[in-house]
Amino acid sequence: MCTKQSWRVGLLLAGVVSTAAFGQESEPMELSIVTYDAAHVGSKTLENAERVAGTVLLTAKIQSRWEPGEQQDVANLGLDFTAYSATECQPETTSVVRVQILPRAPVGLSPNALGFSLPCARSGFQVTVYADRVSNVSETGGPTFGRVLGYAMGHELGHVLLKSSRHTAAGLMKGIWSKSDWQRAAVGVVSFSPAETREIAALHKQTAAKNGIQLASLNER
Repeated sequence: MCTKQSWRVGLLLAGVVSTAAFGQESEPMELSIVTYDAAHVGSKTLENAERVAGTVLLTAKIQSRWEPGEQQDVANLGLDFTAYSATECQPETTSVVRVQILPRAPVGLSPNALGFSLPCARSGFQVTVYADRVSNVSETGGPTFGRVLGYAMGHELGHVLLKSSRHTAAGLMKGIWSKSDWQRAAVGVVSFSPAETREIAALHKQTAAKNGIQLASLNER
């Protein structure tokens, strides 16, 4: 998507689209998120961003726990760009997501992108956000840096939870945010839609069932 205004900053990513059956009620999901602050945004700013992202995740009935990652581990993590098929992009038994915040976006990355995610990655970082792109939004009249960072992380985590690269026309998973979108984000909570919440719950049920099958298999040995 193209834009004529710097306000219309996209939250773009790479991923594989999957289809999931919509579930009904589900137990609250717990998600551990490990954050690697290579951009050195500062502990207070990061805590604020994590609080914003955590509030967004709660709209999908997800309890998040945030932990700082060790910088010496970064070189060993990397990125899993494997082109998994839709059937291979299945919920994993782990409930840990790794997020890295890098200082600058690489040359050639879409100017609309604050970051990207790898919804089907089985190792390494699933979410990457660029501090310079976050600063651009904040410094051109958007919310505070920490709030923009929190929504950028929340959006990309949404792709990981949904195992999908698709965007919506409105709401948290909108591909390119307008000035009015950021104005709403500055004073309120931009949430997951009810349909997205149901889909995340359905995928969570699949993960729980997968864990149960694996446990039963171990017990039979």
